[in-house]
Order: sequence, then structure tokens, then C-alpha cells
Amino acid sequence: MSILTHGSDLTLSPAIGPLVRPRNITVRATLDQLARLNCHSIQLDATLPGLRPRELSVRARRDLLAMLNRRNVRPAGLDLFIPRKHYTDPDHVDRAMAATTAAIELAHHLGRLPVSLALPVKRLPDELRSALVEAADGHGVRLAIHAEDQLDHLETWLNDVDLPALGAAIDPAALLARGHDPAAIAQRLGKYLAVARLSDIDRSAADDDDDAGEAVRCPVGSGELDLIPYRVSLDLAVNRVGPVVLDPRGLPNPYAAFAAARHAWENAAFTA
Repeated sequence: MSILTHGSDLTLSPAIGPLVRPRNITVRATLDQLARLNCHSIQLDATLPGLRPRELSVRARRDLLAMLNRRNVRPAGLDLFIPRKHYTDPDHVDRAMAATTAAIELAHHLGRLPVSLALPVKRLPDELRSALVEAADGHGVRLAIHAEDQLDHLETWLNDVDLPALGAAIDPAALLARGHDPAAIAQRLGKYLAVARLSDIDRSAADDDDDAGEAVRCPVGSGELDLIPYRVSLDLAVNRVGPVVLDPRGLPNPYAAFAAARHAWENAAFTA
């Protein structure tokens, strides 16, 4: 029997960064492989060669969209994960802000995609917060902020601003590693949840010295994430921008993980 659905986009869009970076292959080759797997959307990465905003002229951006269209793949969103400390380090902050502004502009040109980024919300100066929101709002782009270790500070910022340009993003693996229930956090963030990722962890497989946020990531459906309540909570997040971003970070065979995750995710749409 089908569970309650509100018709939101719950299809999976793999993040391209973990597919390209460890194997040192091209974006084009990765898109070809995903197309063969019948994948119809992709989460782009503004830190990859060939996708960095400074490398893409107006014509190159059109060519990128054309390349996606030829493979029947649409861009779901844009990742920009640079070290969070760069936003508060005087030696790096100008470059970090310039990269973020450039990513926002690129997201606008590619169809006003949401931009996912991790920020040190607790330590981020007010003037930088304002500048980021202003840049996003001016381009009709929504920021999706990852701050799984600073949820109270993120929630306060979201409530204080209360604009469509500023939203939250969640990564279940990062939340589980910190003892949070991803479904409950999705409900807590409510109307501010812009982008949700799909990932899983298995802490029983970790060595004592492992970083639980990264080292014990596992294929979706084989770890601690309770898929059914998480799927329902995302469906109820009325302002979330779909699809759901499948994050294969740290997995040895991300393409197999994509197939397994899609199967587990589709099965979570039904109750016994």
C-alpha cells in the first residue's frame, strides 16, 4: 500500500563530485555513464575542472546545458563545498566570497539552481551573512546551507532572515553521526528546508580512529538511516527543491551504490 504522498519530487539526483574527483575522469564521461543508468538529473559541482564558474564563458555555459540536454539529463542543483574556515580566515575570506558569488551567478545562468554550501554559521560575521543573502536574492537563487553541527544557529539565522533566498540543506549521514534523527530534523527545519541529500552510515564498521561523519558512510539501505520516515518528511517539506541529492561520497563503487540506493529509496515508498 502506498504511503501518503504530496507529489513532491523525490527522484534521486547523484552528486557528480564524488563520481568525477576520485577517478580523475571527465564530466562528459560521467554523464555518459549516468545516462546509461537511466539517470535523468545530476547535482553539479562548482569546484570541478570544467564546471568552475571562472572557466565557463557564456557560450560554455550554454554548451554545458546542451550537453546535458542531449543526454536527457537536467541539472538539479549546484554544490560548492570549500573549507568552512575560509569564510572566517582573513587570508582566504575574499577568495571564498568571490567563489561563492561566482557560483551563485553560475546557478542563475543554469536555470536558477539552488546552491548547496557548508558555512560556519556560528562564526560567520553579519556582513558576510548579509552579502551572501543579497547575492542570492539578487540572482533569484536559493542558498541551501549545510550546518549539521550548528543547527540551533542555522535555525536562528533562517528565522531572522525569513527570505526565500536563504534555506537549509541536510545530509543524513552527517546528522546520524551526530546522534540526530534526519526525519525529525527535516520536520524541524520545516519551510526552510531547500535541499535534502540521501546518504547513510554504519558506525559498527568504524575503527576507533575513524571520523564517524566520513569514514563509515555506506550504501543507502545498508546502514542506520530509516528510509520510510525520512522519505515522508521530505515529501512534507513544501518548500524543498527536488530532486533528492544522492551523495556517494566515500563509497568504493558509487555507481553500484546509486543502483542500490534507487532500489531502496523506491521500496521506501511503500508499507508492508
